[in-house]
Amino acid sequence: LSPSLCSRIRDLDQKVLYLRDDRLLVGDPDADNCNAEKICILPNRCLDRTKIPIFLGIQGGSRCLACVETQEGPSLQLEDVNIEDLYKGGEQVTRFTFFQSSLGSAFRLESAAYPGWFLCGPDEPQQPVRLSKESEPSAHTQFYFEQSR
Repeated sequence: LSPSLCSRIRDLDQKVLYLRDDRLLVGDPDADNCNAEKICILPNRCLDRTKIPIFLGIQGGSRCLACVETQEGPSLQLEDVNIEDLYKGGEQVTRFTFFQSSLGSAFRLESAAYPGWFLCGPDEPQQPVRLSKESEPSAHTQFYFEQSR
């Protein structure tokens, strides 16, 4: 197994990312009866390492977060692709890649395929994580990694 790091991800309000009905949502573990999803993280070794390019996998790395073009603009979706296969390279994997930038103890994740678009938590609980432009005033684009045991 490659050196994947598994973490839970929380937003600024301490809400966690969790999986329900095939969507990655943000919620309060106590109020929303949800368990934080373990997010597997591996580097993308094909892109500029100074930008900290990473892949995000869930369900043990068997599915990965991808950025795809929709009619409304760039969108997030889960795809059945193994994070280990992305790590090994091969196919074009930019759409699965996020650049991690630190802001003190928090960080942001920018889509490698869509520069200027960031992983964003929803305004309302139990809504899916999405991509948003940095310029959106309400964008919840700061997150924290919490090492999982």
